[in-house]
Amino acid sequence: MERLADQIAEWLEPKLEELGAFLVDVKQNPAQHRIEVYLDRDAGKPGIDIDTCAVVSRYLQFQLDHGEGTPKNYILEVSSPGMDNPFKVLRQYQKYQGARVEVLLLDGRKLEGILADSSEEGIVLDRFLSSAQGISPGKLSGKLPVKLPAGKDPKKKNIAPDTERMSIAFSQIKSTKRKFEF
Repeated sequence: MERLADQIAEWLEPKLEELGAFLVDVKQNPAQHRIEVYLDRDAGKPGIDIDTCAVVSRYLQFQLDHGEGTPKNYILEVSSPGMDNPFKVLRQYQKYQGARVEVLLLDGRKLEGILADSSEEGIVLDRFLSSAQGISPGKLSGKLPVKLPAGKDPKKKNIAPDTERMSIAFSQIKSTKRKFEF
């Protein structure tokens, strides 16, 4: 199954570049013969629309129908990742820098704050200092280090008010989601 997902990623790379989009995830459900492909665009560009999904779907359908070792019967779905799905790739973290996020750590702790920065190693979060979250600031300081690229010093950037800046390695993160307030 992973081989097909890798093949799909390879097929899609030039088409997505042409469309100004990137691949977020490929999910397969062999029992239902279903292939789900999730796309996104970088910040500052319009989101994934139905026309983009249709173009990618037709392109990928042709590749699947004519490729070797691909399933003969399948249901193909192409869409944006959705508002409430966790981030899967670094470009999503980069897209949502400055946005409110919810980070679930592997140890079960849930943090909320502003995504200040991201790198290959992890993120910088301006965590809200709220007693409603049930986490005291001292309990988290310095516990989850991450090495940022040269020239990226989280202490020298503007920090959102009523927050604590902390670096979190991707190896400590179970999931990160965009947090919406209405």
